[in-house]
Amino acid sequence: MHEIIGIIATLFVLVSFLFTNEKRIRQVNIIGAVMFVVYGIIIGAISVYVLNGALIIIHIIKLLNQRRRDLNESNRKDIS
Repeated sequence: MHEIIGIIATLFVLVSFLFTNEKRIRQVNIIGAVMFVVYGIIIGAISVYVLNGALIIIHIIKLLNQRRRDLNESNRKDIS
């Protein structure tokens, strides 16, 4: 069962890089990373779940920063 989780996680990470939109890449990659955290915990691989936990945090921060930039740009256009 745990190998299936690892394989599905791998597929999510792999498929995420087929997208051209950075937001979509990060969103799909987060799903894979969450699955890798679960997988890493199940198999007792600290390096797997720590790395992927860190990647989740990085992806979320990047997505929030991008959203903030998009909102700022939208507000500037509304003012003009």
